[in-house]
Amino acid sequence: MSQDIIEKAKGFLMDPAEAFRNAKSDEMGEALKYFAIILAINSVLSGLMVMIGLGASAAIPGMGVGVAGGIAAIIGNFIGGIIGLFVCGLIVHIFVALIIGGNGIGQTINAMIYGATPAMLFSWIPFIGILAALWSLALYIIGIRELHDTTTGKAAVAVVLPVIILAVLIVMFAVAIAALFIAGGEVTPV
Repeated sequence: MSQDIIEKAKGFLMDPAEAFRNAKSDEMGEALKYFAIILAINSVLSGLMVMIGLGASAAIPGMGVGVAGGIAAIIGNFIGGIIGLFVCGLIVHIFVALIIGGNGIGQTINAMIYGATPAMLFSWIPFIGILAALWSLALYIIGIRELHDTTTGKAAVAVVLPVIILAVLIVMFAVAIAALFIAGGEVTPV
């Protein structure tokens, strides 16, 4: 790994506001290269955890443990991470555009890429992963604030509102599924 990427990661971990200001002129290709590297690190470490029977992926039915499960976790994690970056980036950017106006989708994607640094580097560690995800959430807000020249409050709303909406939809879906199971799968006409 090049010294530039290590220094960039250290910046986002230790002084994120300054690191985001320094990254404001980064091209998306440069940011994507950074993301691919930290995602590959996360994917391999997560895969190794699956191989030894630890980690979140080990609990997925049919995933299994061992070499095959670990390789599947590495590939799935990497592909899912790339897809997730663009899906989440687009969703957050819709809220950025509505609330802030902003400096374009490229800056939103860059904020998501660089904000993911703690999660990519530490989420493979059991229990620490939750803290790393929360740390990344805070960095997404800082990134949106710095790269879109806005306030912390507006950035927080643009980042947290889609998370809240998604959580509400998931709860509603879970309640609907639970209601079907409780009703025995039968719907009685009124």
